Amino acid sequence: MEARWKKYLVALAIILLAGGFQAAGQGRIYTRKARLADFQTKTTKVVLSGDNLLDMALREEVRRRWRISPFEFCDPEDFDFLKNDASYYFLYLAQDKSGMAYMTLMKGGNDESFRSTDSKLEVVKIPFSPVTVTTGRELVYISALIDIVQTFVEESLTSTTKTVLGLSSYNGNLSKARKKKIYFAREDLETDALPAGLVAADNFQADSVFNAGSKDALVAFTISPASPGRRAKSFNFIVAPDTHDLYYYQTRSYSKPGTRGFSKSEIKAIRREHKYRDEKRKK
Repeated sequence: MEARWKKYLVALAIILLAGGFQAAGQGRIYTRKARLADFQTKTTKVVLSGDNLLDMALREEVRRRWRISPFEFCDPEDFDFLKNDASYYFLYLAQDKSGMAYMTLMKGGNDESFRSTDSKLEVVKIPFSPVTVTTGRELVYISALIDIVQTFVEESLTSTTKTVLGLSSYNGNLSKARKKKIYFAREDLETDALPAGLVAADNFQADSVFNAGSKDALVAFTISPASPGRRAKSFNFIVAPDTHDLYYYQTRSYSKPGTRGFSKSEIKAIRREHKYRDEKRKK
């Protein structure tokens, strides 16, 4: 009796499995990797903002750095007209309710989610700047943000584990940079009492290390809304000035003045991972 019951369960499982495959064939859901497969053959439309200074920086850095697909520039009116066209990808700045602008890469197409290779897909978005009361430092780091987008896409074309809608929390590379000091702008720190290897500097010094393309240092920077609030978040980056490799990325909420940027607990975690080694001191 028991053996007959087991045979019945196996047969039922086979029937259900076959039915599942048939249903999947009728309404196939395409993976991100499949939907991105045409990326390098399609033109990426870089949408200009209408702000002269920002657009000048965007044009210059895209022309210098964009390597992963053909590209053209367009204005917001062109974007509104073309965004449902699956022939294009779009790189543009999108605003959310917290008052932040994000550098967003989207595949154009219809709105049928995941059921067509021609449907819209938000490939990645990364924080770019506050919409109001900006410091202008986003223009310093725009080259790194563009390269982070490109690296994300390149890895997504071969990986099945990359998140679709944005970067994940990440600190996997800090242990590989123990001979490099990390420079933080004081305005991006909850405290400037830092351990060895982590340097609190003024904005100009930190930005200068990045602009110099230093091979011997990393630079940390924060992107966040102009004021604290219920939706306010700090987006904290550590990048290599020479290669723009991403060494660290974390997001955290903040609701009080003076608590944006890298928190005390983050600094401790960064120190544990980084474990700075001063080669000169050893000699």
